[in-house]
Amino acid sequence: MNDKIDKELKQDKLIMLDGIKYTQSNIDEKQNKKYWSKISVPLTLHEGLSTYTKVDLDEIRKNLDIKNASGLKKAELSGLLEEKIPSLVETFFYQLDYERFNLLLKIARNGGYIESPDMVAHQINYLRASGIVFTGTFNEKKVLVLPEDLTKVILSLGTDVGIRSTIKRNTNWVKLTRGLLYYYGTLSIDQLEEMVEKHTGETLTYPEYIAVIHDAMAYRRDFQIDENGYSNIRVVDPKQIVEEHQSRENVPYYPFTKNDLLTAGEPEFVERNESYLQLLNFILDKYDVDRELAEMYVEECVYAIRMNYSSNEILQYLGSVLELKTMENVQALTNMIINLMNNTKKWILKGHTSMELSPNSNQPLANATSEHNYGETKKKVKIGRNAPCPCGSGKKYKKCCGR
Repeated sequence: MNDKIDKELKQDKLIMLDGIKYTQSNIDEKQNKKYWSKISVPLTLHEGLSTYTKVDLDEIRKNLDIKNASGLKKAELSGLLEEKIPSLVETFFYQLDYERFNLLLKIARNGGYIESPDMVAHQINYLRASGIVFTGTFNEKKVLVLPEDLTKVILSLGTDVGIRSTIKRNTNWVKLTRGLLYYYGTLSIDQLEEMVEKHTGETLTYPEYIAVIHDAMAYRRDFQIDENGYSNIRVVDPKQIVEEHQSRENVPYYPFTKNDLLTAGEPEFVERNESYLQLLNFILDKYDVDRELAEMYVEECVYAIRMNYSSNEILQYLGSVLELKTMENVQALTNMIINLMNNTKKWILKGHTSMELSPNSNQPLANATSEHNYGETKKKVKIGRNAPCPCGSGKKYKKCCGR
């Protein structure tokens, strides 16, 4: 009876997955047609806008905050955007960081178009919604195109000292914000402002800071916002992170340097410490996988640790993607997972590793203080596994840092 139910459930799951694949295939086909239909180069702003639907034009209107135009017909809205966009290019530039600024300059300096780099859908949507960059296929290549009537404006802005100074500031804001959320998981806007101000040595202009990081979030989508504050995109339960931080009121946030945070703020950064490399090299040595795939597996383990998964859950994950041939391999992997867990900076521990908060660590927490001191650390004492954890969570040591 149970075998029959299991078989029916598996069949239903396969049907569902086939449906998802079919739906996704249709979506991909429509997106491909929308993004990469044939395009003329050089291109005028008028020609570019004329290829857009009314919905596309409305996205540009909303993005550029053009008021009192929602009721316009397509031709009228296209004409209004053609009139307004050239004067709004500078305003758009004031929210950019170096990544997007350099991309636009590269297109402008290359005669108005380049072959498109690898980009995900929301990045393409971001560029198209700017009203400045158009996408399509030219000479059988996917390209990003600037209208020729905007190219000179963009080249001029590229040499503007004031613009460059602002973009340098924006880049620091974006990278510091990403870095802080990479290590702490979730922070309130007040905490972010305080920490960014500390590392830049400057008082933030709140509306400008919010506009800049929200614009960066729209392009990269590597952090998110809800009622709990701002979070790394991989945080599943921001409320839990906030509660864990609050439960450790006597533990200061780990004092990362500005350079630490700027490095962690690079897109797709992953901290590759010694325990990370040990697990990576073991997988490359014992299993027939390429380096890119092996790195993906280890990175997933790192994020599982940040999300407070147990060593057994992480081992089960590796068992689902690797063939654990022998008990010797299982034991070796278990030891490496525990080592990785002890040496990965955790969101719930305010950026500390378990080893840094462990009573057996060679580096007591008292050495990791900062100007943002949310309380004095506890003294280093030997405790049993059923005793309260020294990290301040209120949990037993064996169920927290002693796992």
